[in-house]
Amino acid sequence: MAQVKKLSAKNCLHYKRGHCLIGKTDPPQEEKLCTLILERKRIGHRTLERLKRLERFGLTLQDRQGWVAQRYIVNHNIKEMAGIACKNFIESGLNYPSCIQQVQSQCLFKMEICPGRCPEFSVKRKEV
Repeated sequence: MAQVKKLSAKNCLHYKRGHCLIGKTDPPQEEKLCTLILERKRIGHRTLERLKRLERFGLTLQDRQGWVAQRYIVNHNIKEMAGIACKNFIESGLNYPSCIQQVQSQCLFKMEICPGRCPEFSVKRKEV
């Protein structure tokens, strides 16, 4: 008796290294986003909050104390950004994406595993 095999989805427009790129929601859900992007976003928001707090205290760049405080916040931000790591990070050799696991703003490993031929199957155009 013959065995039934799944049809491959390698020719599908939405297929990328065993995962399906079709997003069920737009924009992508936060749990599917790249870890590095999420962490940088959080650090950026915290940094902006700290800088706004300086303004509320009346410290500006014209004041020596305001300049020192702002410089401290920015240096702290740089150290935090440098400390971010992802266990799945593999250098792509490009500016963007910096990791080969990143597809747009999402992480390939957080996407659904491709089931093979599915209702969303779309054939890739052949390059001429």
